[in-house]
Amino acid sequence: MMVFARYIYLVLSVLVVGCASTPEIIPDGADQDRVLLDPSKGLDDSWEHQELGRGATTYVPTRAHLGATITATGHHSASILYKVFDGIDLSCGTLQWDWYVAELQETSNLRVKGMDDVGASIMVSFGDPGVFRDKRVPILKYVWANETHVENDIIVGPYQTRYVRTIIVRTGTVAKVGLVRERRNLVSDFNNAFGRPPDGKIYAIGLFTDNDDTREPVTAHYGPVVLICDGNNS
Repeated sequence: MMVFARYIYLVLSVLVVGCASTPEIIPDGADQDRVLLDPSKGLDDSWEHQELGRGATTYVPTRAHLGATITATGHHSASILYKVFDGIDLSCGTLQWDWYVAELQETSNLRVKGMDDVGASIMVSFGDPGVFRDKRVPILKYVWANETHVENDIIVGPYQTRYVRTIIVRTGTVAKVGLVRERRNLVSDFNNAFGRPPDGKIYAIGLFTDNDDTREPVTAHYGPVVLICDGNNS
């Protein structure tokens, strides 16, 4: 179970749109099939919560100064909140999301077994239904980590080196308290991480915050996650 817990990981580079207290991330008229997470609607039965061997991180819909988010709090724990899809094509392949890490583990190192806790991560599965149900398929894991790491680095390992690529999107804490917006091109990131293009669809998204290894406090806030057509998805 420990190996399985570590094998849930992915990350790449960052385009920051900026900080805001309550940014509007879901465009007007957006195709609802491409709205992967809307915290304002809470968590319905399509979301599954799986412990990974050391207790459960709590994922709770909240409404506060950051707006509507899913707030993740570690309890010396490792668990994933995920949703499986029938398969969403990548004709609109820009992943956009808002997030904020209020508390970040200072000693975590994503290259070292037994120290690889993350502040926040958005995981995308390129197989059906992916790692979330114990199938070995490609996973990109976009991570907010401490300043031991370098933004835009792609990390292979320390677990499931054939299937998971961690992309460091953001490091350290930010001066202003507010959600930070990211945009990633899934096709380009997959190419850079795995050395080949993806098969053309994504099948699951996951939120993952853990502190079972360092046992240091961590709190993360996840805003909406959407796929956007920006005309540059190849």
